[in-house]
Amino acid sequence: MTTQDLLLKLTSIHGPSGYEQKITEEIKNIMQEFSDECFISKMGSLICLKKGKGEGKIGLLAHVDQLGFVISKIDKLGYAYVEQIGGWDPKVIAGQRAVIYSNGKKYNGIFGFLAPHLQKKDERKRMPDFDGLFLDISMNENWDEIEVGDIVMLDGLEAFESNNFVFAPALDNRASCVSIIKVAEMLKKMNHSFDVYYVFSTQEEIGGPGAPTSAYLTELDYAFVIDVTHGDEKIPGYVKIEINKGPAIGFGPVINKNFNEKVREVANKYNINFQLEPIPRNSGTDTDAVQLVRDGVMTQLISIPLKYMHTPYEKVSIKDVEDTAKLMAFTILEMEVL
Repeated sequence: MTTQDLLLKLTSIHGPSGYEQKITEEIKNIMQEFSDECFISKMGSLICLKKGKGEGKIGLLAHVDQLGFVISKIDKLGYAYVEQIGGWDPKVIAGQRAVIYSNGKKYNGIFGFLAPHLQKKDERKRMPDFDGLFLDISMNENWDEIEVGDIVMLDGLEAFESNNFVFAPALDNRASCVSIIKVAEMLKKMNHSFDVYYVFSTQEEIGGPGAPTSAYLTELDYAFVIDVTHGDEKIPGYVKIEINKGPAIGFGPVINKNFNEKVREVANKYNINFQLEPIPRNSGTDTDAVQLVRDGVMTQLISIPLKYMHTPYEKVSIKDVEDTAKLMAFTILEMEVL
């Protein structure tokens, strides 16, 4: 499949934190062609192994989970209230279609918000929050079968490509999952010294255990953690990371310095566009936990520039996704010189 097709396909599958089974199953079907072995960990992460010469172990880790909601309350009129799974901004939720997964069935919903005509003056000045956001489920004939604890996802969001950019939900972090798949395609017929573990981990959006437990299980020596970073956004005090200018190579206390130097060397050798992203403290990604596993894992964070993070439609460059894959694949091919 092309990079574009993979992005469109993987972002169409619902898989919030803790409920990633459908997306990991789909990725497993794709990855079996490029792997010697695929299995699911106790925490639900998908781990695929491509054997090398056994001179070391390197992991490529990207989380598969996405944002979602869980129903916390239902009233007698057919309105439900939700709590967020991950870091939603309620401003982008009002008016969106939703699907509710309950006891093997799917139900429709609409996220509603009090009309501006009915809001008090002080209410119009306040930022909306989840206390004032409701999920209308009354359009379902058997809405009373919906239960507290059911999972809710935004629905009706059709991903699309335009001018070599993809706009879709869940590009955080399915874009990185696609980069791993593209690495697996490139390494399928190549010889490499290190055994390569492709890890599609769970529960990152809630700070969960998918990545570090996978790193522990596979006893990694090195790890690429692949995630997204803010692209085309101005962040005071930080260099601007731009979309379509290549992956962002993180550097800082949580990044292994020798590994970082090798990655930069490979990028320059193969003329792969890249940007440098300072990580002065914890990165807010799985990097922070993976580096601490066992007696330590030499870890490098690679980030795909993304705009509109944690909104219904996020944006990435197809070329950035492919360059991220090239950078990791070529580094793996040269790992014996480390």
